[in-house]
Amino acid sequence: MGSTFGGIEIGKKALQTQQKSLSVTAHNIANANNDKYSRQWAIQSTTTPYTYPSIYSTTGAGQVGTGVKVERIERIRDQFIDTRIRYENQALGEWTVKKDNLREIESIFNELDDGGLFNTLNEFWESFQELNNNPESLALRETVVQKSITLTTQFNNIDKALVNFREHLGSEIEGKIVEVNDLLTKIASLNHQIKVIESGMNKKANDLADERDYLIEKLSKMVDIQVRVDSYNQVNISLNGINLIDGGSYNELVAVKNIENISVNVDHDDNPLTADVPYQYDFAIFTFKVNGNTVPVESGEIKGLIDVRDKIIDYKVNKLDKLVRSLKNEVNYLHQGGYDLYGNTNLKFFEFEAGEYDAAHFKVNSAIASDPAKIAASTSPDPDDSGNGENALAIADLRYKQGTIDTTTFNDFWQTQASKLGIDIERAERMSDNQEVLIEQLKQKREEISGVSLDEELTEMIKYQHGYNAAAKVIASMNEMLDTLVNGLLR
Repeated sequence: MGSTFGGIEIGKKALQTQQKSLSVTAHNIANANNDKYSRQWAIQSTTTPYTYPSIYSTTGAGQVGTGVKVERIERIRDQFIDTRIRYENQALGEWTVKKDNLREIESIFNELDDGGLFNTLNEFWESFQELNNNPESLALRETVVQKSITLTTQFNNIDKALVNFREHLGSEIEGKIVEVNDLLTKIASLNHQIKVIESGMNKKANDLADERDYLIEKLSKMVDIQVRVDSYNQVNISLNGINLIDGGSYNELVAVKNIENISVNVDHDDNPLTADVPYQYDFAIFTFKVNGNTVPVESGEIKGLIDVRDKIIDYKVNKLDKLVRSLKNEVNYLHQGGYDLYGNTNLKFFEFEAGEYDAAHFKVNSAIASDPAKIAASTSPDPDDSGNGENALAIADLRYKQGTIDTTTFNDFWQTQASKLGIDIERAERMSDNQEVLIEQLKQKREEISGVSLDEELTEMIKYQHGYNAAAKVIASMNEMLDTLVNGLLR
C-alpha cells in the first residue's frame, strides 16, 4: 500500500505543478506585446500511479494515483501558417523592392514635370522652327545652340544617373548578401542551442524557437528559401535545392560578378540609310553560388534588385542610347547636307566624345557651340541666299517624321518608354499592396492562434491560483490527519 505521507506528496506535486503553470501564464502576460513571441501552454499529466491492478496484487482492484506534473511546456504555433507567410513574404520583398526602385528610375527620367526629356526635345525642335523664320539672326542661332546643349546635357545626366543607380543597386545586392549570411549564422547557432537544450527529457527551447522563426521570416523576405523541420526540431533551409543550413552548420551565399558582353547594331556613320555595324557594351552581371554550386535566386528582395538592375541595361542600351544614336544620325544627315552663313557644308551638328556611342558622351559639335553662324540652316550654297532657312525647317520637321526610330517619331518613342515605365510601377504597386494585404490576413490568423490574449491568460491565472489554494488545503488536511494519528498514539 502507499506511504502514510503519500497524500502530502500528492499535495506537494500539485503545488509545484500549479506554480509552474502559473509561471508560464506570467511569462505569456509579460510577452503580450512581443511580436516574436508565441503563446506557451503548460501541459499537465498524471504521474506514475502507485501500483497497477493485478490478480496478484494485495492492494485490491484499482490504482492509487500519485499526483500531477507538468509534462512539458509547448508553444502554440501553426506550421502551415508559418509556411504560407514565408512563401508570400518572398513575393512581398520582390515587389516592394521593384516598386521603390522603379520609382527612382521614374525620378531620373523626370517626365512627370516640365523638365522632362520629352519637353526638352520639343524645345529643341521649336528652336529650329524659329530659326527657319529668320535664319540670319545670330540670337536665334544662339538659342538653337543653347537648346541643343540643354538637350545633350539632359541625355548625359540621365545616362550617368542610370549608370550610377545601377551601381548603387549592385551595392544594395552585396549588402543584402551580407544580411543573408548573418541570418544564416544566427539561425544555425540557434539550431545548435535548441538541440542541446531539447536533448534533455521533455525540455522545449520555446523562446529560442520563437527567435529562430523570426529570423527565418526575415530571411524569407530576401530570398526564396525552402524550410523543413526535422524530428529533432532542427530547421534545415535550402535555396532551390542547395543546402544553406543543415542543423548547426551553414553554407554562405556568395555573389559573383561576371562581365557579360551585349552587342547592338549601330550606324557606322551619320547616314541613317547605311548598313549597321556592331557596338559592344560590357556589363557586370551577378550570379550566386553556395559551396561552389551556382544557385538561382527566383524571388525575394534580392530578385527584385536584380530585375531592376538588369532593367536599367535595357533602358540605357535599347531606349536612351538608341534614341541618341538615331537623333544624331537623322539630324547630322540633314545638317551635313545644308550650308551655314559662310557657305560651308558637310558639318556635323552632334558628335560623341572619345569615339563612344552612348548618351553619356553625346554633345553638340564644339565648332557650332563656339560659333552659331556655322549652323547649316540653308539649303543653298550661295552666301547671298543666307535668308534661306529650309534646312532648319527640315530638321524641325524631324519631330513629325515616322520611322526615325522603331517605326515612330523621336518624341513618341520616348513618351512610350516613359508610359511603359509608369505601367511597370503601377503593376509593382498593385502586386506589393496585394501581398501586404494577404500577409496581414495570415498574420492575423497566426495571432489568433499564437498571440497572447490577456483576458484568456487572466482566466488561466485564476484557475491555477484556485488549484494552488486547493492543493495547499489538501496538504493542511493531510497534516491534520497525521497529527491526529501520531499524537493520538502517543497519548
